[in-house]
Amino acid sequence: MRSFSWRIKGRDIKFERPQVVGILNLTPDSFYADSRSATPEEALSRAKKMIDDGADMLDIGAESTRPGSALIDEAEEGRRLFAALEMIRKALPDALVSIDTRRANIAEKALELGADVINDVSALSDPAMARVAAKFGAGFILTHSPKDLASGRNADISAAKVASFLREKTAELLKAGLPMECVAWDPGLGFGKTTEANWRLANEFDKLNAPGRRVMIGASRKRFTRPDPDKPESEGNSGLAGTVRANRIAIKKGAFLLRVHDVREARGLLTEGEAYAS
Repeated sequence: MRSFSWRIKGRDIKFERPQVVGILNLTPDSFYADSRSATPEEALSRAKKMIDDGADMLDIGAESTRPGSALIDEAEEGRRLFAALEMIRKALPDALVSIDTRRANIAEKALELGADVINDVSALSDPAMARVAAKFGAGFILTHSPKDLASGRNADISAAKVASFLREKTAELLKAGLPMECVAWDPGLGFGKTTEANWRLANEFDKLNAPGRRVMIGASRKRFTRPDPDKPESEGNSGLAGTVRANRIAIKKGAFLLRVHDVREARGLLTEGEAYAS
């Protein structure tokens, strides 16, 4: 059985299987409506259900980056995030918590409030982010993404180019003083990539792996997972089956984190026996 080690705030944590990361959105406009929470109380209720369903980590975000979304200011992001984070941290003290943010000030405050990991989908767009991560020794998820996150423009891109980009950004984190053992990679499926490129990246996940490297797949219910990617998510055009397919492919090729809306289905993959490499 393959095991993984991840350094988070000075602790070397060993995992004997891929970890399920439950998505918790504190937004009114994230693309998957069932992931949204309007109040801290609702967020806590969803967080508890995800842990009960088998989530190993919670990923909390307060700003949508779906194509066409309007980016919010720092004050609004903090207003949405901090009260919910404090409530969740108090009620679920043993859960790993990551914060999905592109702002160093938000990440710093969240880490002070007990968050463990920074999930930066903007790939260090804030020059201070690397310094904040190093200050706390936080776990850090580094994502391949376009500069304009919400543009909706898609490109055909190879695993080699994704890996090159992530190596360059990792070097910035290391220069700031964050140990390599803290860093995880996310190839950014759904961020500025064509449907064909997304599926190719899922099938080439092993090209992003190396000894000691941690890689996350974040395919959950994104446009490319639907039977008709040009139509919105609906009961008849659900991305769930495509998400399960992408996750199954990726974990067989070494994925370490599965970032998902549907926690039970992800945990089900990990009980299939052949679902992840030994």
